[in-house]
Amino acid sequence: MQIRSAASNRTFLNSKSGPHRILCHASSVHATNINNGLQTSPIINGCWQLAGGHGREVFEDITLKLAAHAEAGLTTFDTADIYGPSEGILGEFQARWHDSGKTPLQIITKYVPNVFQATPSPSTVDAAVRKSMKNLQMESLDLVQLHWWDYSIPGMVDVALALADLREKGLVKNVGLTNMDVPAVSKIVDAGVTVSSNQVQFSLLDRRPLNGMVQFCKEHDIKILAYGSVGGGLLSDKYAEEAKKSWFGSNKYSSVDLNTSSLKMYWNVVKEFGGQELWRELLQVLQGIAMKHSVTTANVAVRWIIQQGPVLPIIGLRNTSHIIDNKAVLAFQLDNSDLLAIQEVLSRSSGPAGDIYSFERRR
Repeated sequence: MQIRSAASNRTFLNSKSGPHRILCHASSVHATNINNGLQTSPIINGCWQLAGGHGREVFEDITLKLAAHAEAGLTTFDTADIYGPSEGILGEFQARWHDSGKTPLQIITKYVPNVFQATPSPSTVDAAVRKSMKNLQMESLDLVQLHWWDYSIPGMVDVALALADLREKGLVKNVGLTNMDVPAVSKIVDAGVTVSSNQVQFSLLDRRPLNGMVQFCKEHDIKILAYGSVGGGLLSDKYAEEAKKSWFGSNKYSSVDLNTSSLKMYWNVVKEFGGQELWRELLQVLQGIAMKHSVTTANVAVRWIIQQGPVLPIIGLRNTSHIIDNKAVLAFQLDNSDLLAIQEVLSRSSGPAGDIYSFERRR
């Protein structure tokens, strides 16, 4: 792949795709400070879609997509050591990007140990971090987010402390957490670990972070990185329109309707939220607000979580045509009448109840 720059536009070329011109610019995107010198774009690109297998030709197409987002100022990418080849793809891309002298990228990853197999030791934590460094072609990881599958298995705090030690050694710049509830984050903070972020599910359908996590993070200068902000697409114009059709008449989708694991996961959240009828009402309200602001239904959903606290949304990498749509989230505010209209629907919601990632751990 060849990369070249021009004064006002940049074009990414490969032998098969031809020119791919970016129509939006980085100047409208302002960096957000996380901690310890790490500044990210205000919208983070989620890379779980890169978990599948990819041939070389597909890699070049993915590279174009990554480059388009970065050129638009969305320079932060979220991955994990369990996302298949995702770290390796991002590593090769960021090496090319770095060599071209462009604005630096930020790549944040996760450490997801198989605690059911063995409790990690400091040496295995060190080895896992070094493996991610090798995959990502980075001398130091910007942010490593610890996920712990089962709180009944001991060792969570010790592993967080091991990551903090690696920060002191310069292998890790920031320590974060993933899907941790308030008691778990509190234990790690009380142990002396400086926690920069906690990545959790947060959306209009899943407001569990408001049950203590947002307040805790405000008090401890911890950023919330929010995935699922549009419910896998269930809070979008597509479903706002589809929800009006007769084939949405039952509470059970066909396999065609829920054609991805992501949609199946978020449909469980809809059921906890209050079911299909309340979800349909919420979509109608969001669509009306979107028309008022000349944005999309998804924009309204993402804007709502941004206005709840120290929150950075993670939006999955999609077609490059959606980049301008994503950036529109940064260009408007929900006013009091918008928030009241949304709250009227939310006041009739039954859940999900409890703390972060609670009912998912029971499944």
